[in-house]
Amino acid sequence: MKAIIYENGTKYASPVLAIKKAGWRTEVLVFNQERTRIRRVKMWKPERRVFIVDSGNFDCKARGWEGYADVLEDDALQKAVRFGKTADIEDFPQFKKYAEEITLAEWFEIEDERDIRSLMDVALDFHDSIPMRITAENADTEIEFDTTWNCTITLKFERVTASELIDRIGIIYDSTLEKTADGFIWKVDCFDPGRVGGTVDLLPCSKEPYIVCGGIKWSIEPGKNTNSAKIKTYDDLYDFYCDLKTISENVFIEGDKLIARHKNDTLTIEKRPNGYITYLNGKREKGLWEDGDITEYACEFLTQINPEDIQEEILADTTAVKPLYVWHYMKCVLLFAALWSATGIILIFSANLHWALSSVIFFAPSLFVLIYSPCCLIKEKERRYIITPDKIYYFYGNASNMSLDISLIKDVKLHRSLIKNSTGTIKPKLKHGGTYGYALIAADGAQEICDLLKRLAEL
Repeated sequence: MKAIIYENGTKYASPVLAIKKAGWRTEVLVFNQERTRIRRVKMWKPERRVFIVDSGNFDCKARGWEGYADVLEDDALQKAVRFGKTADIEDFPQFKKYAEEITLAEWFEIEDERDIRSLMDVALDFHDSIPMRITAENADTEIEFDTTWNCTITLKFERVTASELIDRIGIIYDSTLEKTADGFIWKVDCFDPGRVGGTVDLLPCSKEPYIVCGGIKWSIEPGKNTNSAKIKTYDDLYDFYCDLKTISENVFIEGDKLIARHKNDTLTIEKRPNGYITYLNGKREKGLWEDGDITEYACEFLTQINPEDIQEEILADTTAVKPLYVWHYMKCVLLFAALWSATGIILIFSANLHWALSSVIFFAPSLFVLIYSPCCLIKEKERRYIITPDKIYYFYGNASNMSLDISLIKDVKLHRSLIKNSTGTIKPKLKHGGTYGYALIAADGAQEICDLLKRLAEL
């Protein structure tokens, strides 16, 4: 295993002696630039500074670490590198055999599954990456990505035989790279449509972007970030109207207003000098969409679906338990309120704290929380989930702007309710490492729904 260490504007390559994989708290054992000392380095602090460009399998696991057996079993070395300290290689001459000088090629060539894993691991499956430059010449295509993880990565797709919609990516959320019989296929599984350079316009794409090629090379530049994704803005309503017209025919310009209709709902948008004013069915809508998120809001309005719109086979239809849903998001606050009140009671009796002062400090905030929680329960709209062979549709009220492709699910976890055994929070874990933001909370048959999602994810 080899890594590039980037610190204080400089970079160097080092063998990796061991790694502790723990998400944002991942650490590695590597050499310093002169290879005279062994260091324990955090991968993120706060920006990413360790880039593993050659993945591999170690022969030993101990205390959460993976690495060379002699390294992990040497207690003296483990003590020497704790708390940000380093170990002099002269004090541990047995590890000099790992201190070979590494010269990394400008381009890494992908030949097998290990090479694929190396690229996708260092690029984090290109999650939150932005295509900044696309160059096509003859049968080759070169794409430079701003990964937003403190590096840029450039891919050379050689002998390209097919591709689709590569220039319609605004930002990538998940991608896969697979080896085929005569080359490779890189697919973008989840993305926001837009333009090269990171402008997201959210206009629909009929297909998912992909490239089929005979060979792939890649390079990495640590410490380089050039941009971040941004939602497309409009100088006038007519340009906005032209883009929305590609989504739905039910969009019109009437005087100084843009009118969008979806079923029985009407969205009216006015352009003002200080931003947009929006009305839904004649009632003023206040929110971020009156400024920077107007594109996303309008696109979601025009593409929302209702349960009766689903034409696929429905495998499960479940409604969230409102009290449990509120408890799911408010439990930490409620528990803190209870403990805070208990602390006030203890201080009143043990330290003779004045009742008026304790009421203001301890009981007033807790009372607010106890009143606020039932209000959240009353105002909470019904959450409904419809599961088909390909998607999970998330409905808030009677309309949905959210869905999750089953193919993106890696695993499913069920957290049972302490109140009712058949009720639980179902959390799908995605392949790119995150969790589905709208956890399923089923009233009955939580275990059956969890088992269903697991079966679908394995297909």
